[in-house]
Amino acid sequence: MGTTEIHEEGVRTLRVPSPPGSHMKNVLVTLVGEGPYILIDTGYPESVDEVVAWVREETGGSLDALLLTHHHHDHLGGAEGVVAATGAATWAHPVEIELMKERAPALAPAPLDDGEIVRLGEIELKVVLTPGHSPGHLSFWWQEKKILFGGDNVLMETSTWVGPPRGSLREYLASLEVERALAPRVIYPGHGSPIKDPEGRIEGLVRHRARREGQVLDALATGVDTPEEMAASIYKGLGEKTMKIGAAMLAGHLEKLIEEGRARREGERYLLVE
Repeated sequence: MGTTEIHEEGVRTLRVPSPPGSHMKNVLVTLVGEGPYILIDTGYPESVDEVVAWVREETGGSLDALLLTHHHHDHLGGAEGVVAATGAATWAHPVEIELMKERAPALAPAPLDDGEIVRLGEIELKVVLTPGHSPGHLSFWWQEKKILFGGDNVLMETSTWVGPPRGSLREYLASLEVERALAPRVIYPGHGSPIKDPEGRIEGLVRHRARREGQVLDALATGVDTPEEMAASIYKGLGEKTMKIGAAMLAGHLEKLIEEGRARREGERYLLVE
């Protein structure tokens, strides 16, 4: 069963445990406002009944809008059920809308793009395009309260998964700087704990990626030339599942180096550019 957390006036979350086999411990479904109400993301498909019941209890049965940060199943999975139960108007980025069709064919979100404003009652959320984790990933900025609803871009307990084919580390790092420039008071993420020191956490994530890039460059310089071989060294002893996730993340670093002209690819091998 999920846990309700009231963070401050107008912001509450349902912390839903992830299904067995997931690499994240939980996903957060966020309810914004005191009426009208905005829901940000819907969790896994396995938890849709619980999310619908929670929304009805918290809102008195009236949900006005659903904002989807991106198309991944742990954020989109319950969307069709939530919309069917509440009739909420739904929005997402155009790129993500296309990607959602495979998992939620009955869903028909309206498009939202960078800089647009979602207005409901006294709430104004600015749409902030923050690609990297997903090509059309959206965050939502509540300027009045200095709150950023950040989806998966800034997480407290772990780093964000960024890897090919749809993730871009170069775009992700640029998105972190966009979020840093907003100077939020707090970030409410899609997983884990609220980030109460956004500047410190963002700086930590940037430095973490820089350190990892250094490890990748060192590996290439010594002839370790595939993401799997790098993962076996960098994530040594952390288990097969972590190795697979790590290899995908390292591929993201390697693709960034290719985009910057510092590496090239030959088949499955990556090589430094002399």
